[in-house]
Amino acid sequence: MTARSGRASGGRFFLLTSVLSCVVGIDCGGARTAPGVVETQQLWFAGEPTLHVGIAWSDSVLEIGGTGRWWIHEEGNLAPIAAIDGDESWRVIRLPFESALRVMRPDGHLSEPHAGPLSVDPRGPDPVSLEGQWFPGSVQVQLRPDGTLTGINVVPIEEYLEGVVAKELGQPGPDAFEALRAQAVAARTYALKRMGSRADLGFDVYGTVLDQAYKGLPDAADSLAVRAVEATRGEALLYNGALIDAYYHSTCGGHTARVELVFDDPPAPYLVSVSDRHPDGEGFWCQGSKYFRWTATFDAAELEETIARSLPQLVPIPPAGTGAVRDVEILNTTPEGRVVTVAVTTTTGRYLISENDIRTLFADGEGRLLRSTMFLARPVYSGGRVAELTLVGGGWGHGVEMCQVGAMARARAGQGYGEVLGWYYPGTTITRLY
Repeated sequence: MTARSGRASGGRFFLLTSVLSCVVGIDCGGARTAPGVVETQQLWFAGEPTLHVGIAWSDSVLEIGGTGRWWIHEEGNLAPIAAIDGDESWRVIRLPFESALRVMRPDGHLSEPHAGPLSVDPRGPDPVSLEGQWFPGSVQVQLRPDGTLTGINVVPIEEYLEGVVAKELGQPGPDAFEALRAQAVAARTYALKRMGSRADLGFDVYGTVLDQAYKGLPDAADSLAVRAVEATRGEALLYNGALIDAYYHSTCGGHTARVELVFDDPPAPYLVSVSDRHPDGEGFWCQGSKYFRWTATFDAAELEETIARSLPQLVPIPPAGTGAVRDVEILNTTPEGRVVTVAVTTTTGRYLISENDIRTLFADGEGRLLRSTMFLARPVYSGGRVAELTLVGGGWGHGVEMCQVGAMARARAGQGYGEVLGWYYPGTTITRLY
């Protein structure tokens, strides 16, 4: 549905005195086992798992809302702190010097303190919102030990995936439906693999590019993404019977990357470098991306500012600071041309930056990372220092495994989702887990 944005005045607020939050490969056209999909009767889950997704962070306040009828209650206690009818915007806040959560209704009236977490639950088919964004399932607000607030979407994994596929791959059209199916399987695998991995944070995955981009409720225009999730329900990628780390990225630039040369992960036989070249040797599947090839140029002032901003995030810096930049050198690369280590020489030292941190080193002032680590460096020197640095590169993203633009091109050329996934994650099988 499309969530309504207006507000009604029908809310009711209660202040309580006590502490109160098979067959695999069925597509939209009928039952057919897709190539590369393993039929199994041994399912991993009794039913569809529920995922906890980190979606918002704040020092002291998070805005919540709903449509229809919705409740606010303390987790584990179904007695409502507030029962609301209609579209309204409320807040969960932490007052200064308090280690508790309070609920603020639209007129500013505050509830008593609650230890939390607080849960915002729909009491019907309409969704709830957090910070102006609409979500399926329920929303939870937790108070962290450091006094900050975390907003969490508690959602069945298949509904979560509808928001991920719609955000990650957009609306590529029906000719790329098999790529949407491949994205759904990869995203499901990624999420299942990380269930319970961030228990100390109170959720399983970030709802951002730190894990997977997530838009909450998909729009009506995202119907193909929703169909792709439905068509692959419960399917995930396994290697030797275990869930894989299903990394993916936008544009590989010609070759994907080995995981151990990008992240601090051990080598994996399914996370190796594979070519994205067409079978006839003419061109690459992802060359339609505007980031297939790119350049980034820094003059002396821009380079100085960029290094001064980024370097302290990556390595220890002496009391004298980062100093003036003298040189930037590529020390080694992979056979496919991805930079493994960069040396930055300044007046205060020589600093080595490796793997995906190199993208952070050259991030812009708004935190946008360098497009990829596949680049050549072309410095221009003057007066014993770099006067200009041009990076000539290719691809967008970390480069490990499935190339999303390549997957869409393969789908448009007639490859099924099993074939797409089998190429980018060699040796894996698609298995239905619930």
